[in-house]
Amino acid sequence: MRRAILALLLVVGAVAFAAPADDFSSVIDFSISTAELVELVQAGQDDRIDPKKLLILQGSVASTLVLDPTVETYQALVELVASQWVGLEDIEVYRVYVLLEGPEFSNRVVDRLPRDPGPEIILTNSEIIVVAAFIGVAEGDDGSAIPVVTAVAVR
Repeated sequence: MRRAILALLLVVGAVAFAAPADDFSSVIDFSISTAELVELVQAGQDDRIDPKKLLILQGSVASTLVLDPTVETYQALVELVASQWVGLEDIEVYRVYVLLEGPEFSNRVVDRLPRDPGPEIILTNSEIIVVAAFIGVAEGDDGSAIPVVTAVAVR
């Protein structure tokens, strides 16, 4: 976890150093967390999410699904889950579907795990950070609205 945060800080620091602060905030919306994204979508306020800005989302991988294993047209879906305590007895769970598309992600989610999976493979129950763009809303099994984002980078 510390390595993931350190890596993100290094990337953010490098980009921030290379570009003025105004330029950086014009590309990434830091005001929307995983929980806030889900709350906006469930409240029907997804029009407040700027589709031209990237989001930085963090959470645990609840499930993965390879939709198209062909390298050139590769597609996989990652169910990202974040949670927080509400009072002392309840936990609020936030779900986001992350779409991985393209050959650059083809080695990240696999149908069959190798004997010794490398760090590039996204495993269930692992913590990840995703830089992504909001693309829409899906309906969950329980009828709830779930945000869908397309990944630009995953760590």
